Amino acid sequence: MNIILSITLSLLLTILAYIKKALTTSALLCAFIFACLITYFGGIISYLILVLVFLGTLIGNKIGAIKKIEINHDIIKKPHKKDIYQILANVGLGTLFIIIYGFTNNFIYLIIYASIMAESLSDSLASDIGVLSKRPPINILTFKKSIKGLSGNISLLGICLSLIGSLIISSIFYIFYHQFSSFLAILLSGFLGTIVDSVLGSTIQVKYKCQKCLQITEREEHCQIKTKYYKGFKFINNDCVNFLSNVSTSIISYIVIILIK
Repeated sequence: MNIILSITLSLLLTILAYIKKALTTSALLCAFIFACLITYFGGIISYLILVLVFLGTLIGNKIGAIKKIEINHDIIKKPHKKDIYQILANVGLGTLFIIIYGFTNNFIYLIIYASIMAESLSDSLASDIGVLSKRPPINILTFKKSIKGLSGNISLLGICLSLIGSLIISSIFYIFYHQFSSFLAILLSGFLGTIVDSVLGSTIQVKYKCQKCLQITEREEHCQIKTKYYKGFKFINNDCVNFLSNVSTSIISYIVIILIK
C-alpha cells in the first residue's frame, strides 16, 4: 500500500484510540507505528483486521465496564488504559509476520498474522464480556469454581465469545480471499490460542495472596498491604502470557495450514 495512505489510515485509528482514551501516551505512539507497518506491508485486509480487533476490544470494554472496574481494583494489576507493554505483547508478533509477508509475499505469513489477531480479539471478548457470566468461572485445569477475572479461569460465556472473536476475523479473511483452508486455520488457531492463554494463565503466570483477606490476585498490594507470593513464575505476568499465547497461535496456525493443504 502507498506509504502516505498507510500513515493516513493509521493516524485515523490512533486518533480514535486517543479520543476513547484507550491507550497511554507511549502506547499510542507504539500502536501508530505498528498500524503503519501493518497497513503498508499487509494492505487493506490487514488494516481492516486491525480495526476490527480494536473496535471489538472497545465494545467489549464498554459492555463489561462496571464489572471490569471492580475486578481491576480487586484482581488485575493493569490499569484501564492499555500500556505500551500490552501493545507489544498483543500486536508486536503479528506486526513482525506482516513485515515478513511484505518482503516475501508468502501468503502463509498473512494467515498467521490474521490468526494472531483473531486470538487477540477472542481473548479480549472473553475477558471483557465473559466476566458478566452469572455463573462463577472454573479453572481450566482443575475445573473447580474460582473467582471472576483471575487468569486461568473460563466460563461458557467466555468460550462462546472466544469462538465468535475468531469467527469474525476468519470470516472477514474468507470474504476477501475465498479460501476455506485459510478460514479454518484462522478460526481454529485463534480459538485454540485463547485456550493456551488460559492454561498458561493458570500454570505459569505469577499470582499473589492477600495476607489479610486471603484473596488470590495478580496485584502486589491488596487491602492496602503487600501481598505474598502464591504461585507461578515471578517474571511472567499477563503481558508475558499474552505474548506466549501469540507465539502458540502462530505455531498452531502453521501446523493447521500444513495439515489441510
